[in-house]
Amino acid sequence: MMKNQSNKLHIAHVRAADQSIQSLETHLLEVAEISKKLAAKINVPEAGELIGLLHDFGKYSASFQNYIQSATELIDQDNDDYVNAGALKGKIDHSTVGAQWVWEALSKYGKNGEGKLCGQILALCIASHHSGLIDCLKPEGVNGFKERINKDDQRSHLAECKQNAHPFISDKALNLAGKPLLTGMLDQIKLLTRTEQHGQIISEAIKQFYVGFWTRFLFSCL
Repeated sequence: MMKNQSNKLHIAHVRAADQSIQSLETHLLEVAEISKKLAAKINVPEAGELIGLLHDFGKYSASFQNYIQSATELIDQDNDDYVNAGALKGKIDHSTVGAQWVWEALSKYGKNGEGKLCGQILALCIASHHSGLIDCLKPEGVNGFKERINKDDQRSHLAECKQNAHPFISDKALNLAGKPLLTGMLDQIKLLTRTEQHGQIISEAIKQFYVGFWTRFLFSCL
């Protein structure tokens, strides 16, 4: 059984100018507050808050902590946890975990896939926050979303991050990932997908475009 490390300092960023450390909890809460305020503009503050809270959830992994502390010389080269940060730059995946978490939490809701729709939208925002929105369907026909969500736990570290996360962060995420959030998102999606809008009949293609555009706005909040 893994030992809970919720009392351990987990680092999100280290400022190069003065080596000032920003804890992961502080970073997640501050980003969540900003994205919540921005997402309120499209009437889904809870959705914005949740993606902000989970976007760097993968930084709770030992792999990322060893990387950032090695890169900033907080871990001595003689320490067993030291890694070659230069060789690992850009290779430590810390965005998949939050996407997997929100998909797991929301996809179980609804009889007609409502939870899966909302879960996919939020998971896309989280998984893409360093790359730009990923392709759900790649040009070669591969389901990019499924590929990302099904990433092996040994590479995404979901179980480890859940174990290491500060209880306040975990509890806050669980409280957000419920029916009020889903209701808020679905209400907006229903408005976007009405058959008649502005006195015109809207095609299915345009409806899907509206939902995609709305997803991009939510993504921009992060």
